[in-house]
Amino acid sequence: MRHFSRLIIMVGSLLLISPSFSATYYVDAYNGNDSNNGLTAKSSWKTLSKVSNTSFRPGDIISFKSGQLFKGVLVLSSSGSSSAPISYTTYGGKQKAIIDGNGNSAAVYSYNKQYIELRNIAVTNFKEGLIKDNDLFDGICIVNHDFGTLHHFYFDNIRVFNVNSTHIPKDEGKTDQSRFHGGVLFYTTGNKLRSNFDDVMVTNSVFENLSRTGFNFRSDWANRTAYSKFGDSIGGGKTDNWTPNTKVVFRKNIFKNIAGNGLIVRVAKSALIEHNLFDSCGQVISGNAVFNFNTDDVVYQYNEARNTIYNDGDTDARGIDSDYRTKNTIIQYNYLHNNGLGGVTATGGPGGGNQMINFNLGTIIRYNVIENNARQGMYVSGKVEGLQVYNNVFYADSGLNDIIAIKLNKWIEYPNGVSFKNNIFCFKGNNPSYAFTNATNVSFDHNIYCGLKAPSGFIDRFPIMADPQFIFPGKGKQGYKLLKNSPAKRSGIPVSGNASKDFYGNKIPNASKLNIGVDNQ
Repeated sequence: MRHFSRLIIMVGSLLLISPSFSATYYVDAYNGNDSNNGLTAKSSWKTLSKVSNTSFRPGDIISFKSGQLFKGVLVLSSSGSSSAPISYTTYGGKQKAIIDGNGNSAAVYSYNKQYIELRNIAVTNFKEGLIKDNDLFDGICIVNHDFGTLHHFYFDNIRVFNVNSTHIPKDEGKTDQSRFHGGVLFYTTGNKLRSNFDDVMVTNSVFENLSRTGFNFRSDWANRTAYSKFGDSIGGGKTDNWTPNTKVVFRKNIFKNIAGNGLIVRVAKSALIEHNLFDSCGQVISGNAVFNFNTDDVVYQYNEARNTIYNDGDTDARGIDSDYRTKNTIIQYNYLHNNGLGGVTATGGPGGGNQMINFNLGTIIRYNVIENNARQGMYVSGKVEGLQVYNNVFYADSGLNDIIAIKLNKWIEYPNGVSFKNNIFCFKGNNPSYAFTNATNVSFDHNIYCGLKAPSGFIDRFPIMADPQFIFPGKGKQGYKLLKNSPAKRSGIPVSGNASKDFYGNKIPNASKLNIGVDNQ
C-alpha cells in the first residue's frame, strides 16, 4: 500500500453530508472560505482539505477555479452511481485548475470509490529537493483493495504533468526496476475478494514530463499460465487468480517526454488503445513507448509512436510492444517512426523450466507503417508462438545504416511459428541484415525486398526483388501508397482472418486480389 496510510486517515473523518439532491460545489483558492456552503461561486470553498473531507452524493460536481493552483492532496471521498457519477472539473475560464500534490504520495487519491469522472483539470506532483531511490509517488493513484469490481473511471481533457518520482540516472550504473509510479496508477491490491476495474476510459488528455511511467496498471490478481483457468494450480504454490480489468479504452491522448514507458496496460481483457501519440518516451530509463502485459485481446490501432530514446545499453526503445503473458494482441494501422531501437516488438518472456507462466500467443502485426527506426525494424524474443506479421511496410532512408530488418532472439527459448506475408522491406542504407538465431518454424511468403536480399536462413516461397514504387517514401505515413505500376499490386497471398480495410481505409477486396504492403487500392 506504499505511503497511502496518511491519505486513508483523511478519508476517515468526513465533515459534511451534502443534500439528498445532486449539487455543484465551487472551490476558489484565493477568494473562497471553507466555512461557506460551496454551492455558488460567491460562496465557494477554499481548500483541497475541505473537498477531501466532504461526503458527496451521486451526480455532484466539484468545480475548481480556472487557472488556480490548489496545493495538497485531493482525496476522492465518495462514489457516484451508474446513472450519476461524481465529477471533478474546472469553472470560470479556459485554463485548467491545477491540483499540485507538492511531493505527497499522490496529488489525487481514491480508495475503493467508483463512478468517478475527472474532466478539464490538471494534476502535478513535483517534489522539491533530494529525490531518494525509493521515493515513489504519483500524480493520480486509484486503489481497489479487496472491493470486487470498481466501475466507471472517465478521464477526459485532463493534463498530468511534472511528476518527478524517482528514477535512477544511467550514469549511476543502476536500473530502476519499478514501473509502478509516475503519472497515473490504477492499483488492485489484496487477496480476499476477487477484484478488478471495469470501464476505464481516458480520452483527449495529455501526460507529459513524467517519471517513471506515464500511465500504468498493477494488480495482485495476475497469476495464470497460458492455458490455466481460475482456481487451477499453476505450480510453485500458486493458483490461477487472473482477474482482468475490462472495458479499458485510451483514445486521442498524448504521452510526451516520459522518463520510461508512456503507457503500460496490465491484466486486462479487450483493451483498446487508439489514436494516441507517444512522443519522446524512454528519456532516462530503458522503455518502449507503450506495451501490454498479461492481457488478452488487446488492440492497438491508429497510434503514432515516435522518437523513443535509445540510451547506451538500453534493451527497450521501440514504439509498440506486445509483451509476454499475452494472448491475441492485434497491432494494426499504426505509424511507428524514428524510434531509437526499432518500431515494433513481440516478446514471450523467458520460457521453459519453471517459467511456464510466460508466453506470447497469437499476436498479429498488420498494416503498419514502420519508418526510419534506428538499429532494427522489428524484434521478437523468447517464448513467442503463432506470431503473424503481414501487410506492413518496413522502410529506412539512406542515412540509416546497419539496420537489422528482423531480429528473432533467444530468451531462454527461441521464437516459434512466426510467419511473414505480404510485407515490404525497403532499406536504402548500407548493410541491412537479419538476425534469426535458432528460431523455429519461421516462414516467409510473398514479401517484397528492396535494398536487402531475401532471407537465406528461412526461404521466402515467392520473394519479389524490386522497388515497390511508393509515391513518397520516407515523407510520412501518406507516402506508402503505391504507384499505378507497382509490383506490389495484386501480388499478395491470401491471409486467413485478414482485416476488413487497409492502412488508408480502403476496403480489402477479394482475397485473391490482395496487394503487398499497406495500400490495397
